[in-house]
Amino acid sequence: MNRSSYVTSSGDLVLENDQVLSQLPTASGLGNWEDTDPCRYANQSCRGKLFGALKSCRRQRERSQALCQGHQKQLEQQREWEQQREEMLSALQTTVTTTAQKQQTATSAMKTGLTIGGVTLAGAVLVFALKSRKKSKSSK
Repeated sequence: MNRSSYVTSSGDLVLENDQVLSQLPTASGLGNWEDTDPCRYANQSCRGKLFGALKSCRRQRERSQALCQGHQKQLEQQREWEQQREEMLSALQTTVTTTAQKQQTATSAMKTGLTIGGVTLAGAVLVFALKSRKKSKSSK
């Protein structure tokens, strides 16, 4: 290699006379369609192609169909997970709401009970005091 040759960040080799040797297309010649659009060639027609082109077309279609099926399953599973997540969030929200309502009801009941208990206790002390006073007046 010459001293003036270098490799760019995209992986292209640049020679001294500005000739660029790119690594594209990839070894399969199909680019990265598997990652970007796995269903791209799933319904491709191979009519009119002969020999090597027909074989290549069929291989590409079969690979795309297999990748597409896997991709569809993955999307379906992701939808199920999202649905379960939404159901769980809804259930959690319902639980938090009902727990808060029960807590508020319990707090209200406790306050009411304390109020009634306090009034009852005050009334009992008052009745006891009055009875004690009557007994002390009648004993004199």
